[in-house]
Amino acid sequence: MTLYKFSVGVVLAVAMVAVLGFSALVFSSRDFQYGVAQISPSTNGLISFAQLDEVDRQVVQIETESAGPRGEQLDVEQQITALDTEAQNAEATANDARAAMVGAIAEIETRANVATAESAAADMSAQGLSQRINTLAARPGLPPADQQGVAQLRTQVQQLAAQEEALDDRSAERAALVARQRLVAGQVAEANRRIFALQQTVVPDYEHYTRVRGEAHALASMSPLGVSAFLAQGHPALLSTVLVLLMGALGSLLYLFPAYLNRPAPVTMAEIVVRLIFGMCAALAFYVLANAAIAGFSISSGVQQATTSATLNPFTVSLVGIVAGVLSEDIAKWIQDRGRGIFTQGGAPATSTVAAPTSSNSGDDGPPGGGLVNNQAIS
Repeated sequence: MTLYKFSVGVVLAVAMVAVLGFSALVFSSRDFQYGVAQISPSTNGLISFAQLDEVDRQVVQIETESAGPRGEQLDVEQQITALDTEAQNAEATANDARAAMVGAIAEIETRANVATAESAAADMSAQGLSQRINTLAARPGLPPADQQGVAQLRTQVQQLAAQEEALDDRSAERAALVARQRLVAGQVAEANRRIFALQQTVVPDYEHYTRVRGEAHALASMSPLGVSAFLAQGHPALLSTVLVLLMGALGSLLYLFPAYLNRPAPVTMAEIVVRLIFGMCAALAFYVLANAAIAGFSISSGVQQATTSATLNPFTVSLVGIVAGVLSEDIAKWIQDRGRGIFTQGGAPATSTVAAPTSSNSGDDGPPGGGLVNNQAIS
């Protein structure tokens, strides 16, 4: 291997590393914009990282100021839940005791032949049961066993009355807690309203703010020197164009590396420079034509399709650039043929009255298309 070929290989390696590095940065920024546009279309993929940090700072400040009401709201909710649980348990216990007492009273009334009004029998409160027990206690001639049962029922009805009074106290306590909860909830809701208003300044669809913030922080933390985060604030059209150019250069390098390793004719420094520029030009031209074809199809079919830069998938854009870079000569020849076809009439090429220039150095004409398919033109 000659020193010149070694130098060419070093230049190719450096160019590949540089193109890969820049492509990775631009692609990550463009992919971030595409993801943000999918999450929140109203942003068009554009997020201000400085404004995002400022909003985060203000949100943290508001959350700190409202930490007291938020904690109190949680505590009140827990107290209400505990009261409800205690009330349910006490109500279940009271119902069981009430049912047992009603059965016992009914048995004694049956044995004593006491006729009970339907309304009185339906009254299962402690006061109603107490009246029925007092009626039984005042009845003469009760057997000793029934008298003992009446005495036990009096004790039980007093306990039931105490339980009902405790339930009333819990209801009053719960009502006070609910009133306090409404007051605290109003303070928390006001803080949340301020937070949502701040988040809307960055992401109009503020319900997606947390996800967008996470994506932005991940990009910024993994971005070398913040380059990707800086690029992500550029317009999607500019990033897509730069991405196509870089992928065109990458495609050219994918063509040059096998040529450097396998082609008998050595790759020259001039060929590297020209091929890189030619690949980027071919990629940009093919990218423009592809978008123009999509737009033309949309107009001719009457179907409005989204063709804004924010909606372009970066993987598709990269594929277009790489293919155009690898096949830059074929792409350029294809564009030339399509362009010539536009200016032909009736399928016959237009004639020119200007004589074709002749070469003063040789009698052979150059390749058609200005050397677009001449691989030796830049070697």
